[in-house]
Amino acid sequence: MSQTSPRLAFLLAFPCLIAACSGDDATVDSAEKASESTASTEDSPSKTPSKSEHSGKWPGAKDAGATEKELVRAVALSRRQVSKSLMAVADVISLDEVDVFPERTQPVIEIKVEEGDKVNKGQVLALLRNDVESLAVAEAEVRVTEAENEFQRSERDHQRNLSLMESEAVGATRLISQRELETSRQAVVTARTAWEAAKVSRDRSQLELQQTIMLAPIAGTVASREISLGDMANPSTRAFHLVDNSKPRAVFYRPQRELADLKVGQLFTASCEALPGRLLTGKIERIAPVVDVASGTVKITGALDTDRGEIPIGVLIRLELVLEVHPNALMVPKKAILFEGRELFAYVVRDGIAHKIRIDGGFEEVDSIEALASGDALEAGEQLVVVGADRLEDGDAVELAE
Repeated sequence: MSQTSPRLAFLLAFPCLIAACSGDDATVDSAEKASESTASTEDSPSKTPSKSEHSGKWPGAKDAGATEKELVRAVALSRRQVSKSLMAVADVISLDEVDVFPERTQPVIEIKVEEGDKVNKGQVLALLRNDVESLAVAEAEVRVTEAENEFQRSERDHQRNLSLMESEAVGATRLISQRELETSRQAVVTARTAWEAAKVSRDRSQLELQQTIMLAPIAGTVASREISLGDMANPSTRAFHLVDNSKPRAVFYRPQRELADLKVGQLFTASCEALPGRLLTGKIERIAPVVDVASGTVKITGALDTDRGEIPIGVLIRLELVLEVHPNALMVPKKAILFEGRELFAYVVRDGIAHKIRIDGGFEEVDSIEALASGDALEAGEQLVVVGADRLEDGDAVELAE
């Protein structure tokens, strides 16, 4: 056999060597891709979940033994005084309110007072022209004087005749007859009557003169003046309006169903837009004994205190009448109340647990209601849920928000 040359042997072995190298590279590439795929799978939990290294539970799994707490807000209960009151709107009136009219038809010559002036009983308000009345008084005075003189003369004549008649009784010469004595006595009676008539006429003239002076019939304040200087006063036209501000009264009407709650002597407070910042006080003075058939209401009259100053007559006031007072009431915020039909409930927090309790309501205020002892037991200082109660059930664990 002939020997193969070295050059020819190398050429024959070279293709096999290249094929072997290509196979090794493919194996390495396949191994690297498999390694990268495994690493990618381990880094992606969504494709292949893994257990927690510490707890041994799947991520996101809920612990069946844990208790979920509801976050709520609560306030502490307190005791304080609360009252049952009645609100009403009342008119302020005066017990003494008088219209002053002229008594004679005469021109006004002088006005003595103005609106807002304080006047006493009998004080002069205005003067009317009184020339004719003054002359009538002067004339009547003259007639009274004449009548008085005539009476005195006739009285003296009669006394003299009586003396003469007595002297005849003791045997003297008759100086006067019985007829003359009777005539003198009759003259005395006539003179006395004329004198009395003259005095009556004088008094009438003085009254007519007095009627030209307009006087205040009561003590009070001039509410209005409706005549002017030079006006012709007329008895049919009001000249002044007087009111007594010293004894104002509050008049209001209430439904007959409240009659049992109203009593004479009950106190009330009031406010008035005409007197901002001032608190008015008073008490019930009278309760009408009858109910108005048309409206079904009862008229209530209250006396207002004026220690801090006068109260304008005719203004409207808003009053609050205290019917009953509970000095130590347990007050529950209305935000904590839940309604089930006609019953009231709330949740009280005790040792981190919400307990559903029934509440019997008493007196009410704007934002709270009294919890009566007839309901479930509550104590001052306990925490009552005011926010989040609608999510609770009896016995739920709760956490209080700060």
